[in-house]
Amino acid sequence: MDEMRSAADPGSTGRAPGGPEQDDRQQDDRQPRTEPSPMVRRHLLAGELRELRHAARLTHADVAQRLGWPQAKVSKIEGARQQVGVEAVIALADICHAGADRRDRLVELAHSARGRGWWEAYRDVLPPDVRRHVGFEAEAVVVRAFAVEELPELVRTDEYAAAVDDARAPERSSEAAERSLEVLRRRRRRVEGGALALDLVLAESALRREVGGPEVLARQLDALRGLAELPTVAVRVLPFSAGALATGVPFSVLSFELDLPEVVVTSAAGATELADDPASAGAHHELLRRLAAAALPPEESVRWLRAEGSPAMSG
Repeated sequence: MDEMRSAADPGSTGRAPGGPEQDDRQQDDRQPRTEPSPMVRRHLLAGELRELRHAARLTHADVAQRLGWPQAKVSKIEGARQQVGVEAVIALADICHAGADRRDRLVELAHSARGRGWWEAYRDVLPPDVRRHVGFEAEAVVVRAFAVEELPELVRTDEYAAAVDDARAPERSSEAAERSLEVLRRRRRRVEGGALALDLVLAESALRREVGGPEVLARQLDALRGLAELPTVAVRVLPFSAGALATGVPFSVLSFELDLPEVVVTSAAGATELADDPASAGAHHELLRRLAAAALPPEESVRWLRAEGSPAMSG
C-alpha cells in the first residue's frame, strides 16, 4: 500500500499509553515480545513441504504411493489442516531428496508446530475460528485494519471490550468474561510494547458510538490517543464528511516477517473468517488504500481525536 504510511518498524520499542509504571510490572506476567506461534509454524512447515515436493517434481499421488499414505493425507499436510510428526517430515524430506540442512530445518519446524500456543488454554471462551485468528496474530508484525461501528479489539480498553461482550453474550458468566479479558490483555501487550505495529483506518461512527456509555467511551478515546502517539501505531480517522465508504465490513490484514502469506480476517454475524490467498489480500489492500485516501492523515487524526474525539461533541 504505497499511499498508506507504513507503521513504524515493528521491531522498534514503543511505550504503553499507561506510562512508565507499566514497565515495572513483573516480567513473568508479560509475554516475550514475539513468541513463536505453533499455528504459524505449522503453516510455514506446510509451505516448505509443498515447495519441496514441487522441486522434486512429484504429485500428491506420487508421494502417497511411495509412503503408503492416503492421498488426502498429503493434501491435508500441505494445507496445514493436519499436524505432521517428525518421522513423517523426515520421510517426506527423504523422498523429495532434501539436503541435510533443509531436513534439519523441517524437523525443527515440525517440533515447534506441534507445541501449544498460550491461547489454547482458553478454549472454553475462544471458539476455533478465534483461536486461529489469535494464533496467526501472535507472530504477525503488522496489522492493518478498518473499523466501522466498533473499535478494533487490539486497541480496546477492558471496560470497552466488556461492554461489547455484554451486548453480544449477556448470558456469559463473570468468570468467562474475565477470561476473555485476559486474552485481550495478552494480545494488547504486543501493541503496547511495540512488537506488533498497527495501521488503522477508523470510521467516525466507531469513534462516536457510546459503547458502555459516555464515560467508558471517553476513557477509551483517551487510551486510543495515547496509542496513536506510539511510533508503531498509525491511526487515520475517516470522518462523516468523507461520504460513502468503500466498504461497510470491518476487516484486518496480518503481515509477517516470515515467508508466509498475509492473512485477511473478516468478522460478520458473530463468525470470524480467515483467508491467506493472495487475491484476497490484494483486494483488501486496495480497499485500505481507498479508505486511507479518504481519511485524515495520521497527524491530523491525532489532532481530531484531541479536539473532537469527545463523546460530548456532536459534530
